[in-house]
Amino acid sequence: MPARKTPWWLWAHVLSLEAPLVAVLWQHALAHAHGLRLSPMLDLGLALACWVIYVIDRTLDTFSADKADLSLRHGFYRRHRRVLLLGVIPAASLVLAWMALWEIPEGVLWQASGLALLVALYLASWAAQGSRVWRDLLISCAGLGGVMLISRMPASPGFRFTLSLLVLGVMVLSFLRQLDIRLGHLLPKEMTAALLFALGVTTTTRFLGMPETLLAPVLECGLLALLFACNLHGISAREKNDATGHAGLVMIALCFTLTLLWMIELGTLEHALLGPARAALGGLVLHALVQRAGKRVSAEAHRVLSDLALIVPLPLAWL
Repeated sequence: MPARKTPWWLWAHVLSLEAPLVAVLWQHALAHAHGLRLSPMLDLGLALACWVIYVIDRTLDTFSADKADLSLRHGFYRRHRRVLLLGVIPAASLVLAWMALWEIPEGVLWQASGLALLVALYLASWAAQGSRVWRDLLISCAGLGGVMLISRMPASPGFRFTLSLLVLGVMVLSFLRQLDIRLGHLLPKEMTAALLFALGVTTTTRFLGMPETLLAPVLECGLLALLFACNLHGISAREKNDATGHAGLVMIALCFTLTLLWMIELGTLEHALLGPARAALGGLVLHALVQRAGKRVSAEAHRVLSDLALIVPLPLAWL
């Protein structure tokens, strides 16, 4: 395919560098809120894992995308698809595996491994629809990894056996394409991606922070999931020219964030949530302003501005 000229300000988007940047900066904001110091390897590991997932997602998208409707980003991945699948992605995955086994704390590794299985199912259910081979390969990897993780769980043999059967059942449904249909009805792609992204960003602080209860980590993850969902859904709405339900999603995110701030002020919730909630509120406000710009900017510019709306308010987390 002929290459289109890429503006300098769009290269970070084309090379999938914006998502790792957002993930690492938000991880640092959460670490500051919880009084944690992170090693450089944790930042590098998160950035590389996020980049590999996005590159796989966008490369697999090109198998099902119409050649005439390819965006600048997907055109780039289609032209370099073979190099990415056979060279770049395997090499980056090997580096990531080395970091996971020798540089990342074991507790973070186990949480990240469980999340990786969910990501594999996500990629198989949505990104790999245009290639049955890649779809079945991702499902098989997720199933095998799930059984291996279950075998190492500190639980009774009967419980591990039951969970293994459940994993096998999910694999069968996936191979029969019934899981894809049900997931698509229950949780749209943008919502699923936002939840997985939020779980990845909060993995390190969730482990190192050692919370006494699950309430604070769940609320923190929910806060970021709603923020990221607004970002992804807003971008999708702009590209599809269909904003159905987006205003309602933004209102839900705003109400959730304001409720958290109010409960923190009353002393009901931990003070550590204050900084992230402030940054999330600023991100939602900026997101609403970007959405109001609508068609006055190009789809590519809208994507860049939407991602900047997630980063610009982060200094509020340090106040």
